[in-house]
Amino acid sequence: MNDKRGQVLIVDDEIYIQEILKSTLEDAGFECVTAGNAESALAALASQNFDLAFTDIRMPGKQGTELLQDIKKAYPDVVVLIITAVDSASMAIQSMHMGAYDYIIKPFNLEQVVVSAARALDKRRLESASREYQRYLVQMADDRAAETRRLFYSMTQVLIHLLDLKIPFNVGHALRVAEKARYVARELRMTDDGVRKVYLAALLHDVGMILVEDVLLNKQSALTPEEQRHFLERTALAEEVLRPILDDEEVLKSIRHNREHYDGTGHPDGLKGNLIPLGARIITVVEAFDAMTVWRPYRMPRSPQEAIRELAQCASSQFDPQVVTVFTDLYDRIFSNSDHSSMEKQ
Repeated sequence: MNDKRGQVLIVDDEIYIQEILKSTLEDAGFECVTAGNAESALAALASQNFDLAFTDIRMPGKQGTELLQDIKKAYPDVVVLIITAVDSASMAIQSMHMGAYDYIIKPFNLEQVVVSAARALDKRRLESASREYQRYLVQMADDRAAETRRLFYSMTQVLIHLLDLKIPFNVGHALRVAEKARYVARELRMTDDGVRKVYLAALLHDVGMILVEDVLLNKQSALTPEEQRHFLERTALAEEVLRPILDDEEVLKSIRHNREHYDGTGHPDGLKGNLIPLGARIITVVEAFDAMTVWRPYRMPRSPQEAIRELAQCASSQFDPQVVTVFTDLYDRIFSNSDHSSMEKQ
């Protein structure tokens, strides 16, 4: 006997048909199991793996066409060949439209049975190889996506670290703003994806500061109008800096527009009201609060209560009043009782 070529299930209510097919296929190197009806066939399929199934069309109880449908539904990798008499050849052809690979007509040409089985097995192996290759491609894509996410996360950490090195008095600012912005976004009923994007934009909202000269960042007095213009132009380049590594327009827009004013007098595009992305409106409020409550070279920090009052006074002019209201409520309920560096993630 040849090396084993595949597992075959033979389903026919006539014992001599089972024996003929089993003997022929085993001589050709296949391993065969026989069943006398559809119920026994399904039991066999449930207990072991098969590559091919030969099934008669006409059997007591469930017919071969019904068994074919059951196999294609529950065991799609099994290749089905139909056994049929001459007078039901049209039904066999119909079965092929239902998913059968081929049919053989009684009385059998035994050489043709072996050829059909070999071709069916080749088909199964080709399909199996194709599915395996597709899984390989999907896995490669998943691996690359995971690696891309890992590299992007690392790059994000590098940028934040560069900011902390460049602006020592601002250490932790990005993370504090991102954490609070996430709370506000959730309170405003943004989607989970929207919340994640606001968090990411908040982490990176100050990347443009890397391009600002140290002399301006450390100046111990207010910036002149010319210096302020230069500062805003440089910080607006954050979008350009991040675009090669961040393929998300929503996040980029939230970063670009976080210095817009609700009344349209902000930078860089003078957007007004709801034309400013919600993520940017959230970051603007949270960033302003954090900036006011942290020491700067040109001023002492304000108390949280003073910062909250400033936000309220500038609502509808610099800040979105709804975002200010939500932030104030969250401050009273959560932020005032939470340490900035260990705020619980929700």
